[in-house]
Amino acid sequence: MSKVLTTCFRFNMDNPEHAKAWDYLHNYDKDKIKSTNVAAITAVNDYFDRMEKLADDPYFETRQREERFIQQIVSEVGKAFIAEMPKFLASLMLSLNRGYPMQAAPMQAVSVGTENSRGYAEDGNPNATEGFETANNSDDDDFSAIDFDFIGG
Repeated sequence: MSKVLTTCFRFNMDNPEHAKAWDYLHNYDKDKIKSTNVAAITAVNDYFDRMEKLADDPYFETRQREERFIQQIVSEVGKAFIAEMPKFLASLMLSLNRGYPMQAAPMQAVSVGTENSRGYAEDGNPNATEGFETANNSDDDDFSAIDFDFIGG
């Protein structure tokens, strides 16, 4: 058999705290709180639980505020991190691409002392093309001895 007890609250509407409590109990969201009974029971339990915690731990409220502050910081840092992630990944991909040597088109020797594309005679140094005839521009070149850090970094 369940035992139901009743009690009566008295609200002095001249006292702003009493008027505020009265408004809360009579103007609550019916979808969130089932009844004024549930609201009053929850409020009383929370109040006295908090009083017990404060008696046991005088720094309870300070620690709660610090934890809320830390949570806000972590939340904001997380939002900033998520907002900056695309830029970071794009720059990372670009830096990875810059780390590899690019294959340049092979150099071709230009003959000297001939006509250019407009039909004008060109005189030049016949030694200017020395070395191009024997250049080996195959894909087997070994670039491991070259320091490419000057390119992008």
